[in-house]
Amino acid sequence: MRVAVVGATGLVGRTMLQVLEERIAPREPVELYPLATRRSAGKKVGFFGREHVVRDIDEGIPDVDFALFSAGSEASKRYAPAFVTRGAVVIDNSSAFRMDPKVPLVVPQVNPEDAFKHAGIIANPNCSTIQMVIFLKPLLDAFGIEEVNVVTFQAVSGAGYKGIFALEAEEEGGFYDNTPFAKRIHRNVIPQIGDFSDGYTTEEWKMIRETKKILHSDIPVNPTTVRVPVLVGHSEAVHVLLDSAPPIEDVYGVLEGFPGLVLLKDDYVTPMDVEGRDEVFVGRVRFHPDNPRLLSAWVVADNLRRGAATNAVEIMQLLMGGK
Repeated sequence: MRVAVVGATGLVGRTMLQVLEERIAPREPVELYPLATRRSAGKKVGFFGREHVVRDIDEGIPDVDFALFSAGSEASKRYAPAFVTRGAVVIDNSSAFRMDPKVPLVVPQVNPEDAFKHAGIIANPNCSTIQMVIFLKPLLDAFGIEEVNVVTFQAVSGAGYKGIFALEAEEEGGFYDNTPFAKRIHRNVIPQIGDFSDGYTTEEWKMIRETKKILHSDIPVNPTTVRVPVLVGHSEAVHVLLDSAPPIEDVYGVLEGFPGLVLLKDDYVTPMDVEGRDEVFVGRVRFHPDNPRLLSAWVVADNLRRGAATNAVEIMQLLMGGK
């Protein structure tokens, strides 16, 4: 099987290679094509015990079965259609195609059937949306949902290497000139991820719109997204107003049986605990004492794996028939 990883030198791109090694290569031989734009071409990446030189994507589009993209929206818009023309299925991690009505937006645990409705491109959702909808889906199916309020605590790696470099420079008393953050991040929290539009940031609009598309529901989602000085792992305080007031044991039951979700009845995890894991961890599950329909939980996942690379590779596995 021939697989291209476009943006192979980036944080998510390198994580995609790692997940491919773990999930695909041991079961089926993979002919890898690591690609990047001219700025990163020539670098080397490791894959299954071998070093590969990253090629400049402008030197030619290879014939592959799958192309995993994590090179930003502009690169996806420019190059993804060329891969489709040559017969590949593109799984794109950028926001370029997420809200295109002709492009499915897929979380395999939530809406796997949508993956098979593609016309060559499948979109990978935003990292914060992925872990939230894995928590919401079993609740929606079992009890119905009236509305969702969520506050995120998002790691600097969500902004790529620049986010990590900015935090590390500030920790050492300096400042990173190419910081992706609106304010200093060391010993701080920033309630802005992306630009503002109508009072909401880019990241918040993603969660609002993507959740509806993935769940095929008009549930109102009211998010506040916050960048925090953590390297890896997004956390979310999620408050869900259910249509009904089930016993907490019934809530535990539907969460425990849901694929990709780990329920912690009497505990919780932190971002440091989930680094390198593919599951979504849900703890501190409780109903509000004044409203038996208002359910709250603490939801944590590795944003590079669960929120990006693993979801993309799992979409690929779906199309391969579960291999």
